[in-house]
Amino acid sequence: MTKIFVVPFHVKRMEQSIMPLELSGAYVSCYAAGNDYVEATQKSLKKLSEDGLHPEEILQPIFEMDSEDWTKHIGEMWAGHTASLLTQIEFEDAITNGKVVYGPFGSYT
Repeated sequence: MTKIFVVPFHVKRMEQSIMPLELSGAYVSCYAAGNDYVEATQKSLKKLSEDGLHPEEILQPIFEMDSEDWTKHIGEMWAGHTASLLTQIEFEDAITNGKVVYGPFGSYT
């Protein structure tokens, strides 16, 4: 079992971005392992930057969950998006390999 921090962000697209050109910003939660929320937030900020997403704001609350609760969590938080999100096994594999996982993007133009 790995401790995961869920860090919500308001992001804007940068010149080279994973965000489509027609969108100017989004809200997204990053899921990252860390010894504390500071470490998880730093990992999330690095991933956002690598993907061409400028963090306008770190939102609240940041909360903690166990990696084994992923399926339950997405069923409660993102019921309409579960088909497009990682499976429990994929999520735990990503986290074990030090990756940051994005929740669904709530984007705007």
